Amino acid sequence: MRAIALRGGLLVALASQLVALGYAQTPAPATVATFEAASIRRNVSGETRVRFETPPGRLTAVNVPLRFVIRQAYRVPEARIIGGPGWIDSDRFDIVATATAANADAAREMLRTLLKERFGLAVHAESREMPVYVLRLARTDGTLGPNLRRSTTDCTGRGSTIVAGRVQCGIMVSQGPASGSLRGGGATIDNFVRLLGDFLDRPVNDGTGLVGSFDLELQFTAERSATPGAPVPGGLPTASSPDEIPSVFTALREQLGLKLDAQRGRADVWVIDAVSEPALP
Repeated sequence: MRAIALRGGLLVALASQLVALGYAQTPAPATVATFEAASIRRNVSGETRVRFETPPGRLTAVNVPLRFVIRQAYRVPEARIIGGPGWIDSDRFDIVATATAANADAAREMLRTLLKERFGLAVHAESREMPVYVLRLARTDGTLGPNLRRSTTDCTGRGSTIVAGRVQCGIMVSQGPASGSLRGGGATIDNFVRLLGDFLDRPVNDGTGLVGSFDLELQFTAERSATPGAPVPGGLPTASSPDEIPSVFTALREQLGLKLDAQRGRADVWVIDAVSEPALP
């Protein structure tokens, strides 16, 4: 089972074009990936906790605001989702959808289709200049911090797993009161930057120049919640109070040998062009 605290992914729409006998033929209509069945209901419980799980062939979202669902469908931090009416942050929904077991990319494409068909969601991608953070190496000699190491794990064809308390082939996100934790194995810096951005109030761009895969662990005081509502269970067992946890800026320097530079720069964002509030029970 993969929960929201673990990961997400950005899709490129699939298309195909047939070329035969030396000339181009009319492209076949692209197949739209859809769930076989989907139920959407309003959640008026007043609860603050959310749940978002995507085991193979099923999506279960409980008490989620729509912006949070958009974030999962497009694998992008909320700081990169621009526009939309206030109700996409305030109203809560329960979503249950099923399909023949599919990989994570196919499931996200199905979720995009669901958002378009049931919420009238239309978005477009563009690059904008705005306040951003750029993640860079903090040390002039290029050495990394004690919690950021080159990985020796081959993650080809493997999903995220936890072995003896260590994350392999992915990044686990945990959140406690005013605190956050990112633990990963065989993970790319690009994936780390994307998940780190969920805790910050502006987009994060990668300026480290680091390539390959890494094992990492970062514990910090978060600027913002990575999930709406109350923190998810399972925060930071090694700290007795948030006062003992360093800020994300200090933690990056001390634990990973990285730093965040605040500046203006260009960031890829998703702009909401249209969305409608559905008539639901």
